[in-house]
Amino acid sequence: MMLMRTDPFRELDRLTQQVFGTAARPAAMPMDAWQEDDEFVVAFDLPGVNVDSVDLDIERNVLTVRAERRDPTPPTLN
Repeated sequence: MMLMRTDPFRELDRLTQQVFGTAARPAAMPMDAWQEDDEFVVAFDLPGVNVDSVDLDIERNVLTVRAERRDPTPPTLN
């Protein structure tokens, strides 16, 4: 008889990290990028994200995009 130790939440944690990312490895955003003449254009698919919450940073040829999606449900008064 073999005893196997399993963690029922391990697979859920792995899936959550793939979808939402972690601090060390953020989730990827769907995007298109192309060049028009001497400019690079990048279009992101960020449904529910206000354009004012998007922050772009370029350092050492790496583009970092940060965006915040707010909870659309208004807070309830108790």
